[in-house]
Amino acid sequence: MARARNIKPALFKNEILGVADPMATLLFEGLWLLADKAGRLEDRPLRIKGELFPYRDGVDIEGLLGFLASESFITRYTVEAKRYIQVENFDKHQNPHRNEPESVIPCASMGCITTDFGRTTSAILGCTPADSLIPDSGSLIPDPLNTSTPPALPPSPSDELFPKFWKLYPNKKGKAAAEKVWKKLKVTDDLFTLIAQGLAKQVVCAEWTKDGGQFIPHPSTWLNGKRWEDEVSMPSNVHHLPTSRHTGFADRDYTAGLTRREDGTYAF
Repeated sequence: MARARNIKPALFKNEILGVADPMATLLFEGLWLLADKAGRLEDRPLRIKGELFPYRDGVDIEGLLGFLASESFITRYTVEAKRYIQVENFDKHQNPHRNEPESVIPCASMGCITTDFGRTTSAILGCTPADSLIPDSGSLIPDPLNTSTPPALPPSPSDELFPKFWKLYPNKKGKAAAEKVWKKLKVTDDLFTLIAQGLAKQVVCAEWTKDGGQFIPHPSTWLNGKRWEDEVSMPSNVHHLPTSRHTGFADRDYTAGLTRREDGTYAF
């Protein structure tokens, strides 16, 4: 059953949805209406189309859902062979009515679950219980008797370096996806220097500057492929400074065309 939800003006200024198929934005908004109190719903493309676009033909719901998932607007997952959708950051942007029933759909971090993209949802969300067993993961096994708020972990150097990379990268699309890759790389100061040096070379290469930069790859793709290690050919149309007419005095022959006198001097 569809529910009333909020819509914020910032949605229309989103850099990803703003250049994508407008139907992707409409579908994303429609998912809010179908989602329960926790932002979850069944991943049933045919039913979703019937609920949101009953009179419109030719809408590729599966393709649009795939796009929203690839850009981290939603997470598609399965639990016990049943497919579900989690609307990301739903609780930050929506205020469900207090009388709305609690969600009965399992969350994405429960059990052994996989997405349509070949990675586990637990790996994407970073919330698998196994993480608490890794000594250097920075997480502890929760104590059910301890109700106090755990101290916040300080940000890692990698998290602090990502805003600097994002400011430098010219194609600002898919920030959430790029940040996930960045965290996976665990960028140190030395690695950031290499990334910045490689980026500085590529922003002036022909492949990136032609046609208004429309062929610049998405930042997540660039980071995933470690493209800062690519060899880049510098532009061949570099303008060299002309030789100054005030140089080369020592190499000039000042006696050419003059008559030598008996005393060894020259006359015009």
